[in-house]
Amino acid sequence: MQGRFGAGLIRGHDAGSDIFIYAYILSHMSSPDAKPRGRPRKTATHEEEMRQRIAAAARELFLRDGVDAVSMRNIAGEVGCSPMALYRYFAGKQEILWQVWDLFFGELFARLERIEAETPRARLEDIALAYLDYWIEHPGRFLIVFLQKDVAPDGTRNYLASSGIVERFDLIARVAADARAQGDLLGAEPDAIARGLLCVMQGLALNLITIPEYPWGDARALGRMTVRSYLAGLRPAAD
Repeated sequence: MQGRFGAGLIRGHDAGSDIFIYAYILSHMSSPDAKPRGRPRKTATHEEEMRQRIAAAARELFLRDGVDAVSMRNIAGEVGCSPMALYRYFAGKQEILWQVWDLFFGELFARLERIEAETPRARLEDIALAYLDYWIEHPGRFLIVFLQKDVAPDGTRNYLASSGIVERFDLIARVAADARAQGDLLGAEPDAIARGLLCVMQGLALNLITIPEYPWGDARALGRMTVRSYLAGLRPAAD
């Protein structure tokens, strides 16, 4: 078929050039069975597998050498590809760091969500202690997530806005709401209770990890005492 485009071109030329133009157009039309030129497009599955490979390699390098000491070239060497190939999957090192954070948080929240207890308040206490335990078990991960300066401007702010991590922390508020509904927690709203509890656990983890020389004693016993003291301090709001 000549089509409107071909016909429009042909009408503007003499008969001798018509044949040439028509042949040119036909030669550049794709047939239904024509295969695309160049490299085949990567499937979504392949792209995700590569992202995971890159993140896994970066995780080991970050933990071993520190984020600041690791370059895109280092990561590419570990993966077995060129540095430019990394940019097909990530915009830069900051995005790779986010993916590593996702690996840590995914493992952490899978652990927290499996926790069961006889009462919501007991579950809240156990979740808080499991949160502390995770970072005590993996101090290098804590440093990479919470004490690493941004690789790119507003890196942490953008991660919080786009990653869904804030919603994952809602687990603590949901359990606090269950405990409050049963009358086991009083006073503050569930969101406020969750934020306060998170501050308690972050502070404990920070001290235990960054000041290991201090004689803290048993970390879990210290954590349980601190969590119980915090929850016991919640009282009905004054009139």
